Amino acid sequence: MLKQTIPTPEEVIARAEALVPFLREQAARHRDDRRITPETIARVKDAGLFRVIQPRRYGGYEMSPEVFGEVLLTLGRGDASMGFVYGVIGVHAFHMGFYDERAAQDVWGMDDSVLVGSPYAPNGTAVRVEGGYRFSGRWPFSSGCDNCEWNFLGGTIEGEEGPLQQRMHAFLIPRADARVVDTWNVVGLQGSGSKDIEVVDAFVPDYRVQRFPIFHAAAHPGTALNTGPLFRAPFLPLFVRSVSSAALGALETMIEHFCGYTADRLNVLSERVARDPRVQEALGRAKAGAEEMKTVMRHDLAQMRQIGEEGRVIGMDEMTLLMLKSTNVPHRCQDIALDLLRAAGANGIRIDKPLADIYTDILVIGQHASNTPGPQAVNLGKMMLGVQD
Repeated sequence: MLKQTIPTPEEVIARAEALVPFLREQAARHRDDRRITPETIARVKDAGLFRVIQPRRYGGYEMSPEVFGEVLLTLGRGDASMGFVYGVIGVHAFHMGFYDERAAQDVWGMDDSVLVGSPYAPNGTAVRVEGGYRFSGRWPFSSGCDNCEWNFLGGTIEGEEGPLQQRMHAFLIPRADARVVDTWNVVGLQGSGSKDIEVVDAFVPDYRVQRFPIFHAAAHPGTALNTGPLFRAPFLPLFVRSVSSAALGALETMIEHFCGYTADRLNVLSERVARDPRVQEALGRAKAGAEEMKTVMRHDLAQMRQIGEEGRVIGMDEMTLLMLKSTNVPHRCQDIALDLLRAAGANGIRIDKPLADIYTDILVIGQHASNTPGPQAVNLGKMMLGVQD
């Protein structure tokens, strides 16, 4: 591998910002193709953005969660699908830092720009054999899978007992052992290309299998080599931010489009819509809501960085609160976006305007299994009240 020149965080964020006009131009094509195009992925790769939280020893920049969040938010302003795919693939580069050195060499030994997809849902079944496992299953919602040469796929091992969360593993599988099944026909976020992955009786060496979710960094072999504070930051809160934050970028773009669409628009009585107090209120509330969520996101990502720098294990109450604040984001964004869509009037639903498309993108982001606030809120409430199951 060639030695990487590490840019500054400011340079990385500026590179993401420079891609926004291009992503807006490509958004319709991503929607029509139901995937992020190779050209777009190549541009994001050339900007080094997938390397932001990739381990430095494997060609990454190993930057902070805050930089990752800013890049994700910025790409989401260009195209929600690209922002979402970036969050998913980017956090997988972070996950690779917890894996055995042999696994990292399998993925990045020849090309450290290789991308890794998922999903982690425990849909697979593994049977122990000499040196590893025979693994089969089918997983929906593999975002960005057309652009990934490897996948983290969730599953359980035959014969293990106990609660499901204690039996879950992540199996690292090359695309040669998996098949993409095109099932992605949806109402929004079409460009994420979140198709199915199918694996039939693939051999997975034991060093490419790890317990999942990650709670304690020290329990995973990769952290013996990747010793920076990034790999002591809490995995789950960062993962949930990675699949929720594109909604906030999309909302910011919807606010921008709404202003441009509304500024000179006349209603059926030939009155300027911009003078309508209800329209003004919807826009003002939208801007305040977006700014509040950005402030919380930045605060929480900084908290994750600080936890990594301190090298401490995050408490369950602290982790649950971080995840709950993140899972709330797409749903708050959806409520705000719907208010804007209504304030835009009947013309807001036209397909030659971007408002309805952005609204459905936000809606679909909120449907991700990790963006479900209810269970997190219940768990946090139980801990606060001292209720034991």
